[in-house]
Amino acid sequence: MDLDVRREKINGCLRCSNKEERHKYQENNGICNLLKSNDGLGLRCVGNWASDKIYYLTHYFDIFATGMHKKWPFIHYIEICCGPGRCSTRDGFEQDGTSLSIVRHKAFQYVQDALFIDYDKNVVDTLNQRLEKLEKNNKAKAIFGDYFKTDELCSNIHSDGLTLCLVDPTDCSVPFDTIKKINEKTKGKCDFIISFFSKIDFNRNAILAYRNKNDNLIEKYQIFLGDNDFFKRKDVLNLISKNANSELSRLFRKAYIENLTSIGLKFTDEVNVSNKYTLIFASNNQTGLDFWKKSNKKCTPSGQRTLDL
Repeated sequence: MDLDVRREKINGCLRCSNKEERHKYQENNGICNLLKSNDGLGLRCVGNWASDKIYYLTHYFDIFATGMHKKWPFIHYIEICCGPGRCSTRDGFEQDGTSLSIVRHKAFQYVQDALFIDYDKNVVDTLNQRLEKLEKNNKAKAIFGDYFKTDELCSNIHSDGLTLCLVDPTDCSVPFDTIKKINEKTKGKCDFIISFFSKIDFNRNAILAYRNKNDNLIEKYQIFLGDNDFFKRKDVLNLISKNANSELSRLFRKAYIENLTSIGLKFTDEVNVSNKYTLIFASNNQTGLDFWKKSNKKCTPSGQRTLDL
């Protein structure tokens, strides 16, 4: 399946090459404050690896929706931290983000409803305008949602049918309790794809936060992990003493997956995205994992074929 993200050249992009430039020309929500999309609406600046994530997501969505719609009365899609729908990449182009890639996918015909959630009202309004232009707003909508207020967030989620949920923050910020509550609300009939930014966020900041006694940042990681005792573990403290960022990051990810298993999401897998972060797949059912492996079996985002081992 070819990946069509409607990639277009945009004029005037500064191609921000470092964090300082991005902070200068972006709003807090990552929206570029210099440029608009060719459709006149806002753009969120993302790394050039964004298409890799969309590749994995849409390949799984294809086999998930196509393979299960006859077996379930309802197929639902949820996306947390959805963004405005269009992104600017750091090579001077714009393209669809995950949300528009889903609603434009041929398998979207099998979805009864799609719920896109973001913590920024301007982003939500922008995405809703794009959904309306694509005439997808009959069964897709974006809403403002605070993923720290899980009960309120889950009140918008259906408990029937089969659900696919993408959790797509840009750091380690979505509380583990949010994953747990969504899993409970969907009665365990939800597959998750989670953007896990331990390599970018946790790997860069955790040891320094611990040494500087940055309680707010440590609490953020504990809430994300769902474990208040992680930084008390002897193996963790040993790695901190050795300044072993990469090893600590791997241990953090391992603990996260173990916590997913503890709430029933025991069928898990991981893929690296351009060596920047990890996509974690988690399901309550072996079929979900089989679908995931099948969807990624033929080739990688770069087109390189994988071995059938």
